[in-house]
Amino acid sequence: MRRLYVVATVVLFFALLQFTGVYSNLKPVLSSVPWWMYFVLAGIGYSGYRAWFHTVEDRKLDRVHIEEEGKIYMERIEEEKQRRNQASGE
Repeated sequence: MRRLYVVATVVLFFALLQFTGVYSNLKPVLSSVPWWMYFVLAGIGYSGYRAWFHTVEDRKLDRVHIEEEGKIYMERIEEEKQRRNQASGE
């Protein structure tokens, strides 16, 4: 689904460039750039997207790990309270 949004955004961007006339002014500039530069720019964009994606995933995993550790810590506190209550009640 995300890919569909990306493709739709790119198509909309180029359509806006075409309809506003900006593309006709950019055409000589874009045609003077070597073809392999487009692949380099696409690779840079893709690399940035993947870095952002993995950062978000890493943050989610960190939150899950922190919550699990917090639950273990709270269980230990409860066990310690119960142990102290049993020791003082005897």
